[in-house]
Amino acid sequence: MNDTVKRIEGGREIIHGAKQSTFDQPLITIITSTYNAAKDLHWTIDSIRAQTYPNIQWIIADGGSKDESVELFKQNEDVIDYWFSEPDKGIYDAWNKALKHAKGDWVQFIGAGDEYYQNSTLDEVSKIVSKAYPVYEMVYGRVKLLDQNRKPIGVSGIPWNEMKGSWQGIRPMLPVHPEVFHHKSILMNIGGFNAKYKISADTEFMYKSMYKKDPLYIDVFIDKLAMGGVSTDPESLILIYNELKSINHENSISPPLINRLKTVSKVYIKYFIYRYFSLSFFRLVSKVYACFVKRKI
Repeated sequence: MNDTVKRIEGGREIIHGAKQSTFDQPLITIITSTYNAAKDLHWTIDSIRAQTYPNIQWIIADGGSKDESVELFKQNEDVIDYWFSEPDKGIYDAWNKALKHAKGDWVQFIGAGDEYYQNSTLDEVSKIVSKAYPVYEMVYGRVKLLDQNRKPIGVSGIPWNEMKGSWQGIRPMLPVHPEVFHHKSILMNIGGFNAKYKISADTEFMYKSMYKKDPLYIDVFIDKLAMGGVSTDPESLILIYNELKSINHENSISPPLINRLKTVSKVYIKYFIYRYFSLSFFRLVSKVYACFVKRKI
């Protein structure tokens, strides 16, 4: 990418100024990274616009889209507080850039195409997070998982006492990121995301906080999460595995031997099927495998 391209930017707060937290209504910053996502972003725009909670700062970090994204941002500056578009080095680079503009007491990261579970979601969450800190630095709930046709296929989110100490392959079990709210103190202490990881930096970020200070689980559906993206791309299987190994090494995480053996076998078998058969056959095998292996997410 050509990093000499100038940033273009806009948003409600450039003209009207930034919103501020109050005792009863903490400012919640929502960050979304996009790249050529105009066809999906309208779900998120409509969902945030419909929220009954008024004290929201929505930041969109766009990676220099070539589709209609920028025009869409300009058309919806009543709900987008700040947006910028310029080349980046991936989702975590974009998130780190966006964090420099975050003014909220609590920060959430959601994808283009995600929707809040209901119009009162952030109203419910605000009442909890306003009293959570300093006892809790992270608060998380549940999400509804959607397939590519936006049909429900499952749910995510279990209490921390059930999640802590459990494993998903070679990584400690963690919440799905869009269901998590981060207090601004974490972002200052950790300093953002390690952008050397292209797919798993949010895993490292959540681990550094959650396994040092327990998060607060709330039995509230937060998000409708459209499954997809680079982390579910079969081409990314090996990269994810290698990144998780590196994160484990750097953070002294030691998965059980059986988990390591099962994970490396599954990764390379699935990659072999994808590489030497077809994508449709790969998806069929993955679907059959999921029917036999029940995982907590």
